[in-house]
Amino acid sequence: MNANSSTVSERIYTAIRNDILNKTLVSGEKLTIKKLHEMYGVSSSPIREALFRLQQDGLIEYRSNAGMRVIEFTRQDLAEIYMLLTEFDVIALRAATTPTRRLSTLAALELCMERARASIENNYWNYYSDAFHSILYEEAQNGRLTDAARKIRIQSTIFSNQYEIKEENRREILKQHEDILSAIRDNRLDRAEDLMRTHVGSSYAKALSILDEEEAASEESSK
Repeated sequence: MNANSSTVSERIYTAIRNDILNKTLVSGEKLTIKKLHEMYGVSSSPIREALFRLQQDGLIEYRSNAGMRVIEFTRQDLAEIYMLLTEFDVIALRAATTPTRRLSTLAALELCMERARASIENNYWNYYSDAFHSILYEEAQNGRLTDAARKIRIQSTIFSNQYEIKEENRREILKQHEDILSAIRDNRLDRAEDLMRTHVGSSYAKALSILDEEEAASEESSK
């Protein structure tokens, strides 16, 4: 693969990924090469490469006799995703706040929170909201943990991108992050872990609410 084709493949992968995460491509929507060619204006080769990567990300799935579709979630799926997300985030927090790493983690989180506060009313909010968690994984310095959490973190973003549109939810999340940061700052690490569990549990409740709304809308449209 030459550099140009690699660049095209990366661009299309990013474009389709963003459209799934932002619900431009909705859950269950069929994805054909022809349709994606018409949407993004590229040849079939980079589209196939992008679809392979998106399947690895857990954002699309192959169904026998139905082809590729944007992944759909059930209540059981969400229960599994957020159960694992809770444990992974707590493990990352614990590893990132050992005596040798806590100060580095604190510095990175303080900067992230400063930027999150400044962006709560603009489009950068989602980046800094996610960065709060990403910093913990980076500071944990455990590649296997990061790899294990990657797919479910991506899948949860489909829902967080929706409920974080509301400013009231952004402010609630910001307060939860501030409380976790305060506990880390005070070296109350058991408290920080409890707050993280509560925080992810709150995100789970918001994701369930969105799923219920989507299912209700689907039932209404099928009448």
